[in-house]
Amino acid sequence: MNIWKILGIEPTTDKKAIKKAYAAKTKVIHPEDAPEEFKRLHEAYQAALGFADYVRQVEHSGGSVTSFYRDGAWEDAGEDDAETAGGDPSENKGEPEAARTGEAAEEDGAARAGETAGESETARTDEITDEPGQESLLAFFEESQEKHGQQVDAFLNHWKEFQGPYHDPEAMEWWKAYLSSEEFQNIRYHAQVLETLADEIDDKCFYGIDEVKMLFWEAYGFQGDEENVYQGDRQRLYKSLYPAYAKQQHDLQYERRWARNDRILRVFIGIAVAALLAVCILIPVTIHRQRENGRLFLIDYMARRYPETSFSEPERTGKEDDGSIVYALRSSAHPELPVTAKVEYGYVEGKRVYLVKEDYGQLLFEYYAAQYGLEGCLVTYTEGTYADPEIVEYATLLYPEIGGIDAFCESAEKMFREQEELQIIEEVAVCTESVLFPQVLLDGGVPDFSFAERQVYDLHTVEADELSKALKDAYMCYMFQFEAWNITTGQYREWGAAYEERSVEWENEDGEWHEERDPDSGELLCRFFIPTYDWLEGFYSGGGVSLPTYTRMITVGNAYYFLRDRGADLTVNEDGSGFTVKFYGNVTDFGREPSVEFYDLRDCY
Repeated sequence: MNIWKILGIEPTTDKKAIKKAYAAKTKVIHPEDAPEEFKRLHEAYQAALGFADYVRQVEHSGGSVTSFYRDGAWEDAGEDDAETAGGDPSENKGEPEAARTGEAAEEDGAARAGETAGESETARTDEITDEPGQESLLAFFEESQEKHGQQVDAFLNHWKEFQGPYHDPEAMEWWKAYLSSEEFQNIRYHAQVLETLADEIDDKCFYGIDEVKMLFWEAYGFQGDEENVYQGDRQRLYKSLYPAYAKQQHDLQYERRWARNDRILRVFIGIAVAALLAVCILIPVTIHRQRENGRLFLIDYMARRYPETSFSEPERTGKEDDGSIVYALRSSAHPELPVTAKVEYGYVEGKRVYLVKEDYGQLLFEYYAAQYGLEGCLVTYTEGTYADPEIVEYATLLYPEIGGIDAFCESAEKMFREQEELQIIEEVAVCTESVLFPQVLLDGGVPDFSFAERQVYDLHTVEADELSKALKDAYMCYMFQFEAWNITTGQYREWGAAYEERSVEWENEDGEWHEERDPDSGELLCRFFIPTYDWLEGFYSGGGVSLPTYTRMITVGNAYYFLRDRGADLTVNEDGSGFTVKFYGNVTDFGREPSVEFYDLRDCY
């Protein structure tokens, strides 16, 4: 095995160059796709680092490694050592690496020695053979092999004494540290080590010490469903350790299920609390001490908040446990709407401030929405600091279905043009609950992948036809990206050309083109691009550097087209909530999440 050919670089002692070459190769060679080739790559990488350390150690101690560079012998360092070290060739992390190519070193050596074109190859070879560097290299290999044998003997002694650390945390910590150490990693693929573990690990761990088995599973870097990848003792060891891994995965899945249920419960509780606390407004004031009375402040607040409306005198109706006073009042414009307000006070930098919670804005928006045949809701909350709050009105209108979008837009435009009281609402979110993922439609996409702008509009200025066009375009893109299985043939005919034009925007992304045909006649209805995207999963920090980590994702609608193009066995759910894929007895559900990991699709065809 020539480690330099595997790494794809010239011989070098520059560890940065070695690591850079290794990183470049790992982008092409994946352990899941080509485990043996990846194993050889990793072995070459470890051997190169080991030899770089050795060369630098010889130079630091005053020795000479000139012959390594001149005669090119160190280019074959990985070959000899891999054959003699015993076990998996490049798991021996002391294997050598090079600093320059043999060809370049020969040319330099020839220049230094004053070789002429007439010198014979035989004489030159004899001269190089006498160099002391060759003896140093041989000594390095012999020392490495001897050390390797000692490490194997040490492990066998440890294993012989091992009786199972049932109640010994210190023993567990020792084995954990030992199995992850360089000493064990150097010998883990040694034939005697593999044979001993494959023969004895079930007996040693007879009483179900899954923790110990998982330590060995991680030390060997096994992955799930890889039994056919290995052979011989490695396969036997894999079979012995796999039950512990399967149990661990089952336990993790159980914990994730409970965590997910807990999150759903907390979200439900949050929604319930938000519904009970209609509006929460934090307002600092600098009013005169004579107006510190909460009722007077409420009158002043309502007059400033709704200048076009007058209100009745607030009537105190009770006191909350938190000390806030509850008032009832009505507006002169809408006496049929019972308004509830709560007032409490606190201090900011020694000044008294009041907190007001009132639901008039919510009642007013819902009232007018009902008058115009619309469905809507409004929530008021505060951004900024406690001493300098900013009131935010979050209003939402829901259209019933895409077929009635034109009438909806005309009603919404008319409502905001005719009702001056709605001037306090600057923007309105427009969406529908008839889709599987309304929040995705409202946001115009998912994190790191957008198909439209966020569906928020200024209904005081936007025209009905302009609003209708924007909503239809967003709905069309949403259906292709997230509910493709619910698109009808008629909709393909209606939307196909427009969506094909839109999909060109994603052509620079990784993906492919898809052709949609009439299922009855085979007529080409449209063609469009199916993109994938990188989702920023987090950041990896190490060595003082923070690097982003990405996961390749695809929207569930595009996953539907991708699997269809590969002949997957798809079945659309009768209620339109998603689809299932059968593959070798396994059934995978799609439609619960708006996006899926792209590489998981390989398990479906």
